[in-house]
Amino acid sequence: MDTDRRAASEATAGRRAGSHKALLRVALQLAALGVVAYFFIRERELFVGFGAAVSSLNWYWVVLAFAAELASVPPLAEAQRMVLRAGGVESDRFQMNLVTLASNAISLSVPAGVAVAEGYSFTRYRRFGADTAVAAWSELASGAIAFCALSAMALVGAVIAGGGAESILLPLLSVVFAGSAGAAILFRYPTLLVRGLDWLEAHLGPAGNLLGRLTRGFCQTARSLKPVRPSMGLWTAAWGLSALNWFLDVVCLGLAFAAVGSRIPWGAVLLAFAGSKVVTSIGITPGGLGVVEGGLVATFVAYGLPGADAGAAVLVYRALTLIGLVGLGWLGVALLAVEDRRAAENRKPIHQRHS
Repeated sequence: MDTDRRAASEATAGRRAGSHKALLRVALQLAALGVVAYFFIRERELFVGFGAAVSSLNWYWVVLAFAAELASVPPLAEAQRMVLRAGGVESDRFQMNLVTLASNAISLSVPAGVAVAEGYSFTRYRRFGADTAVAAWSELASGAIAFCALSAMALVGAVIAGGGAESILLPLLSVVFAGSAGAAILFRYPTLLVRGLDWLEAHLGPAGNLLGRLTRGFCQTARSLKPVRPSMGLWTAAWGLSALNWFLDVVCLGLAFAAVGSRIPWGAVLLAFAGSKVVTSIGITPGGLGVVEGGLVATFVAYGLPGADAGAAVLVYRALTLIGLVGLGWLGVALLAVEDRRAAENRKPIHQRHS
């Protein structure tokens, strides 16, 4: 009886914690959107001519921008294939491209999309034949490599853009890049990474306890990855492909400025793009909707672009990524689901298929 009461009490506490988290998320979303709305209302004079810029789009540049966005998918998919191969698992190239598209669509479309997308990718890796440890390591290692490439792009953007914030941004982004490069390299040695996390847990007090709780699942699975030791050449190639993925995405954003007849501020584009990806990963709103647009436009205005051009270019870019690429991603989800159903049917005995 006491056990039943305790279980019921824990379930009630879990529901309350879940409802509190949901309310906090909604409050953060409303606050973030409120700040963005305040910015646009307060600075509305900057956006005079926005309608004219949108109505006179050059569709040639729009098509090229979308082509660049589509072209950004295969390099990322190939980088993920390489990391998975380093764990001893071969995956179909076409299916990995579908998984990459699908994961991107999920991350940009649903609440807590990044976490849901990670779970989806993990499941797909398992269906490629990876065990739990290899699937988890591959996903985390791919993410570390990709973030290292993104931080490098932000650093280059800060150098090109210059401006008054350069003295602050350059040291900060240099530290971020160095740390992310170290983390990406450390994933080449999963057992060494586990020992490092164990040491931090033992020596950082309360912060170490929190780190231990967050990484316990990974550490338990990673201890079985002793045979995994990717070469530095493979790691460098995966980094280069991840950087190419980001670069083509940046080109899409840059060409959106050409589509509205504006000059392309490449330094600000690189810098703002990297910041927008970080905001999207935090998941304040699904796909960073509202928050990303406000941050991009504010950055471009701060670097001297007319508000109308900045707003129109960001609108074009977000339409291509949130409608075009996400639409293709959900098509990928559907195709993979149909393929799974067919595979399940083929595994059934013949008499069950016809019953």
